[in-house]
Amino acid sequence: MKLRLVKKHKTPAIPITPRRMGFSFEGIQHDDYWFDNDPVLTHLLNILSLTFPDGERFFVDSVRALRDQVQDKDRQKDISGFIGQEAMHSLEHQAFNDLIADGKYDDIVKHALAVTNKLLAGARKYMTERQQLAATAGLEHFTAILADAILRRPDLLAKMDPAVRDLWVWHAIEETEHKAVAFDLYKDVNGSYLERQRLFLSSTAYLIGFSSYFTWQMLKRDGAHRKPLTLAKGLWKGFGYRGVISSIIPAWFQYLKPGFHPWDDDNSALIEKWRKSLPEPKAKNAA
Repeated sequence: MKLRLVKKHKTPAIPITPRRMGFSFEGIQHDDYWFDNDPVLTHLLNILSLTFPDGERFFVDSVRALRDQVQDKDRQKDISGFIGQEAMHSLEHQAFNDLIADGKYDDIVKHALAVTNKLLAGARKYMTERQQLAATAGLEHFTAILADAILRRPDLLAKMDPAVRDLWVWHAIEETEHKAVAFDLYKDVNGSYLERQRLFLSSTAYLIGFSSYFTWQMLKRDGAHRKPLTLAKGLWKGFGYRGVISSIIPAWFQYLKPGFHPWDDDNSALIEKWRKSLPEPKAKNAA
């Protein structure tokens, strides 16, 4: 009989603790270019932020629906931590999104949220619980590698307005802490490699299309679409050498490996390094 060797993954013993931060974003206006004074990257990250409250509620629901498949108490504790952290992310980003929508862009924000809700409603209606969890695991990989890029690149963080920087650092830390929770649960429910990849690729395609369209709408509202040099500079910062997005492409492809696991890249050392830079949370175990 032929034995099949299964790669073991060692998940760091990291507590997954929900924290309510209560960021105030003092000094930031809805039309400020808070990332390197660049409209392209500011609007791209603003659009991603708009997807977080509803998207992370979808993540929570998909994990909660199948958590009864796990008997291990420590795993259940991690799942509870995941649910609590995602709930806090929704609240903090909702406060930031309210700032974005205040006046100039409110119709674009309303349209973007309507599209997000329609896509998620369709996913809930037409996808099985396991497929919803597969989509969650794939999108959690995207947020985890974006978080890693943020925490590994002090040069990127230095380009963020200090009033916004802490939100993205805190979110990146917690995405790193819980990056394997949905993926491990999907393995527990006998998720298949092909299903996982199909939903990862389709979810990524939707996210790219959505982000590109609504970022362009924001740029048009500013009149930046008539400024080729501004657009070229922003696109280079995002997609050129060591760009914000281009730098995560190699890690994106790692998800396609049959034996992939989120903790193949053990970046847990970044968590404590950056946590020290944050203010004290208003409440721990907030959920």
